[in-house]
Amino acid sequence: MLTESKVVVTVATVLVVAAVIVFHYEVIRLLDLWCRHRQHRLQEEFRTRPTVLTTMFVLLFAHVAEVWLFGATFWLLLSHEDYGAIAGYAQVNLLDSVYFSAANYSTAGWGDLAATGDVRFLAGTEALVGFMMITWSASFSYLIMARTWGSDTEG
Repeated sequence: MLTESKVVVTVATVLVVAAVIVFHYEVIRLLDLWCRHRQHRLQEEFRTRPTVLTTMFVLLFAHVAEVWLFGATFWLLLSHEDYGAIAGYAQVNLLDSVYFSAANYSTAGWGDLAATGDVRFLAGTEALVGFMMITWSASFSYLIMARTWGSDTEG
């Protein structure tokens, strides 16, 4: 049966997933533009290290921001008892929600926390989206490193 709480959790899940995917796309798009600009403007010895390191730090920041987006969504939903809970916590604060989000997003699932109720849909979806965003970043990082380091070996 489709209840109000299921609808609210589903809508919240769709909105946060859309926000995370669009945010990640924009971060990667801007990083790619920046990397291409650096590659054409700077000499080889000045572009390799800063380009790769900046790419890695920006992608890490993006993942942290995405974990916080999911964590804030958990926190908002869990402030209402109707949507579920995180087993092991009587009262969940924002940092607890972010910790739970990090475990889901990274698919580590340390096992000390578990979602109950309708909010389980958000938890399961976050694991899939987190895995996709991490692999997207890994693929992009590989392309940047191949482009950056590959140009250093050209004769």
